[in-house]
Amino acid sequence: MQWVAAVGVLTLAGCLTAEPEARSGPEALSVATAEVPVPAPVASAPPPAVPAAVPAPDRARPPVVVPVRELGERRRPDVLVTRAEPLPPESINQLAALSPEGGAVTFRAGIVRIGDKDVRAVGVDPSTFRAFTAEGTAEATAVWESIARGEVVASHEAGQALALTLGQAVPVAAPGTAPLSLRLGALATTGVPGADLVVGEETAQALGLPMSTAMLLTAGTDNAGKVKDPVVFAGKVRSITGEAAQVDLLTAPVSNPVALLTGAKAAKAFGAFSYRYFPDGTIEPDARWVRANIQSATLPIMGRVTCHKLMIPQLRGALQAVVDAGLGDQLKTFDGCYVPRFIESNPENSISLHTWGIAIDMDAATNYRGIRGTMHPEIVNIFKRWGFRWGGDWAYTDPMHFELA
Repeated sequence: MQWVAAVGVLTLAGCLTAEPEARSGPEALSVATAEVPVPAPVASAPPPAVPAAVPAPDRARPPVVVPVRELGERRRPDVLVTRAEPLPPESINQLAALSPEGGAVTFRAGIVRIGDKDVRAVGVDPSTFRAFTAEGTAEATAVWESIARGEVVASHEAGQALALTLGQAVPVAAPGTAPLSLRLGALATTGVPGADLVVGEETAQALGLPMSTAMLLTAGTDNAGKVKDPVVFAGKVRSITGEAAQVDLLTAPVSNPVALLTGAKAAKAFGAFSYRYFPDGTIEPDARWVRANIQSATLPIMGRVTCHKLMIPQLRGALQAVVDAGLGDQLKTFDGCYVPRFIESNPENSISLHTWGIAIDMDAATNYRGIRGTMHPEIVNIFKRWGFRWGGDWAYTDPMHFELA
């Protein structure tokens, strides 16, 4: 079994002008596939003839004099760490030591308001942060110079949702404060979860974004030049951060497991427990095991789910990849994860992997046993890339069902 501390496989490419015809592909040139970044031509609003950010009457634009360094070596962002409070300096040092030199960057993250909407924003040093963005955006110096001038860069999704246009003054406010008017310098997909807006460090400080609440890290390579497994790397990150921080995997596992988990293997991997069973085929696992292993979380598309704690990050990553592929509307219902029972609720059968909370059923109404079902083939491919086995491949099909392989 392979587990990841993930949210999703996220990539980005170049920025575009505000004209819709500049986009191509499923959504936009700046949106890459789930695994391979697609280079794209980039453009941004030209530097303004007036100050980049026009202050609101009671707010002064922070002075921005930070030059943007040339792009050096690009870095693959393998793991994202986020925390409500600033990361302790000792943790930052320990985390940075896991990555090769230059393979870690801290930045600010938090919530701001545009009008009556809450928007997720990050405050970065454009010279260091750009190396962690995908091909196309990393090379777009105009984008990073825009941020250095004190302008704001928005994701395409945020730009569309908020009806933003390049060059306009955007009123951005910290909760409970007067807005700071910032010029929209570019539209770009950041590749970082929760980064609907990107601003520079000084602007972020003026907006009240807490410092060092997020960190990107690359796993790098071993002595033989082989890319380190990001799953193992994420585990090392988690050993430093503990439960105080969220650890998301931004790249797919190096390899996917192929062995089929049986009940015995599941017990070894996810913990053995005593249980009682009932004539209706349901099972009551030991309460101590449940408290230690079964957790609830809010995930993309599905909302609140209850599963094994080790599967939740991997499931989050797969579902986020479905969203990133533009297929979120293809999944209609969540039909169970942690459901302690025997297979087909028959006490004469083996214990279902739902008992460990390491299997999930979706869209049961149109994907019941014995039929081909309606599960979108690309969703199946995404889940397989994230280490899941699909019941639709079985001789007696169960296309609603995905389980950890």
